[in-house]
Amino acid sequence: MAVDARQSMRSVVIAGGGTGGHVFPGLALAQELLRRQPRREVQWIGACGGLEERLVPRERIPLLTLRMAGAARLGLLVKVRAVALAGWATLRLFARFLARRPALLIGVGGFASGPAVLAALLLGVPTMLLEQNAVPGATNRLLSRFVRVTAASFDASKKQLRGKVEVTGNPVRSEISAIPPFDSKSVRRVLGFGGSRGARSINRAWVEGVAHLTDLPVEFFLQTGSADKQVVEDAVIASGLKATVVEFIDDLPREMARADLLVCRAGATTVAEITAAGRAAVLIPYPFAAHDHQRANARSLAERDAAVIIDPDDLNGKVLADTLRELVGDPERVGRLAANARSLGRADATERVADVAESLISGSRLEVSAA
Repeated sequence: MAVDARQSMRSVVIAGGGTGGHVFPGLALAQELLRRQPRREVQWIGACGGLEERLVPRERIPLLTLRMAGAARLGLLVKVRAVALAGWATLRLFARFLARRPALLIGVGGFASGPAVLAALLLGVPTMLLEQNAVPGATNRLLSRFVRVTAASFDASKKQLRGKVEVTGNPVRSEISAIPPFDSKSVRRVLGFGGSRGARSINRAWVEGVAHLTDLPVEFFLQTGSADKQVVEDAVIASGLKATVVEFIDDLPREMARADLLVCRAGATTVAEITAAGRAAVLIPYPFAAHDHQRANARSLAERDAAVIIDPDDLNGKVLADTLRELVGDPERVGRLAANARSLGRADATERVADVAESLISGSRLEVSAA
């Protein structure tokens, strides 16, 4: 899509983060917008302590962080503090955008997204949302009434959002889309990860289950987060399992490419990356996700024979070990799961979302090709 030189110099602000599920789609979109117009200015607004503090500067994208706090399932005083911080952030961003008006504000979800979108809306700045989940969160459901367009990952989201909605798929990093198809005749490497901070229940299942996996001819690569790394590593060493244990995966595309089978949560971005990479996965949804959206995300794959689900209520070391043993012993099924997952991937999702963004920047009529 053609953009004149003056428009290419106007800034695009991406707001949100906290977890990889919000940060990685935003980074994928930022990369695509900069690929199209290298002279364009892209900025990021995030929250103090969020994963964006670690990942965004690596992409040489200017980052502004705000003091924010969550309000879900917390006491009254903490909720009051969260609302006060959000209000102050909105006023601060209103002043910032008034002084230097962005060409476009893109809310990707997370604590900083709401205040940034609200400040932009108050100033009439073109604004769009990215909704990664099959079940949209309350903030995006509310804001979707007022933004120019919401780019949704799932068809199911469209019924729950207001205003203009385009089902584009979830932006995925180009390095993941480039991962070659699974073509192994055996399962040789399992990659386990629980999100950027790890997952306590999955880590506990690894601790209980590693002793039952030592006879499998498989190498394991396990990401645990910082809190549980030592206990998982101790269990691995005691069992003699061939495994590498790390706090954080700096190069997830590389590890996904090396893996034949994944064990992970069912966040929307994880699901999008699984389908883009074409990898078989054992999905363990986070049971406390808002509106239980991770179970819905997982079902979107399992119902198409593209993943296996372990219900979090049933998770323990034996269940995890038995599930892995069954899959390792049936590489044909693993190959089928991988192929079906890849068939569900939206290889052009990043480009489609970028097309929506370009339309809003240029003021042209919004036209996105059919899914």
